[in-house]
Amino acid sequence: MERPDRTSGSLLEGLQAVLERTYDLDTGVGEIGRYVIGDAGYRLLYDRPSREGAVTETVGSASLGARTMVRDQDGDLAVSIYLPDRLVECLEENDPRRGLDDRNVDAFAVLVEELDHFLVIAERYRTGGAMTLLDLELHANVTKYLVLKMFVGRMRRTSRLSAADAAWIRFHLFDKAGFAEPDPDVLARYQGASRLARKYVGWFDTLPVDRRPGELRRFHRLSPQSKIAQINTLQ
Repeated sequence: MERPDRTSGSLLEGLQAVLERTYDLDTGVGEIGRYVIGDAGYRLLYDRPSREGAVTETVGSASLGARTMVRDQDGDLAVSIYLPDRLVECLEENDPRRGLDDRNVDAFAVLVEELDHFLVIAERYRTGGAMTLLDLELHANVTKYLVLKMFVGRMRRTSRLSAADAAWIRFHLFDKAGFAEPDPDVLARYQGASRLARKYVGWFDTLPVDRRPGELRRFHRLSPQSKIAQINTLQ
């Protein structure tokens, strides 16, 4: 992954550029901020379904309440990212471009997750590609791991993380307290995506550096079933 500029542009725009380059995404999305809503916009969306279009599906984080909303609007697909005001305030007060630690890592991971959902949905819709909810969660888990590694590496001024830094990332993404999700089907999806992603990135980290960009693009283009089948063969 190429690192976003430390100061120019918004954090969201910088991350969008990184993800689109990394996976070679054809999203057609410009001005990503236009698709992001806060608490007031979220209430309006649900209060006025006849005007805004019914919410047909949501892909949400397992914490902090953020979600990517997919709506049927006049026979077309409308997608938006809901970021709770408190999450945005956390990242404004503790900008990950200046440092990543226990104060902002959860909020930052959620931001990356929802942005990844949005961009993958946009690209799949634009190109007619297949997607499933499990595949979206798996893809986002892999992306979060890569982005956190990139930001911690920049903070440490190194491309090779220490064992302690790598363990810190794995802890926050894969190991700490379980998912707060009452729906057993959704819980199973989160747990399955986390397990698959952890296995994949563990293998990915063993690849020579020059093979990693091509592997990520190949992984992104696999069908949902092929991704799972590949990961299940990994040792």
